[in-house]
Amino acid sequence: MTPTEITGLIVRRKRRGLPVDFGAFFLFFGISGIDSGRAERLQRRFEREYYPHLVTLKLAGNVAPGRYHLRGLPAEANRRGWIVQANGAATADLSEEGLHDLNTWRASGARQVHLEPLG
Repeated sequence: MTPTEITGLIVRRKRRGLPVDFGAFFLFFGISGIDSGRAERLQRRFEREYYPHLVTLKLAGNVAPGRYHLRGLPAEANRRGWIVQANGAATADLSEEGLHDLNTWRASGARQVHLEPLG
């Protein structure tokens, strides 16, 4: 595990497109069929609604790009892992609870995390 320090934080809300579901329309007119992609659409919709924040952390030092867990962050803020780019920016999608926990953690003065690569 590589220790590093968080030097910056950027939070943006992800854009939400209009989820159009024509299932009720077809059902009303008696058109039926097999909805083969329904599970994937529902999963994407859940992720879009439950993880509305795109958070970018600026990491100090030289960090190799890849997927990491940032040990030291609260569990909810570290649930899905972080993607680190070559410029040292780590991004993740966070829920409302995850963002609140991350802001509380930063307000306590903590800045040190340990990078643990995901397999």
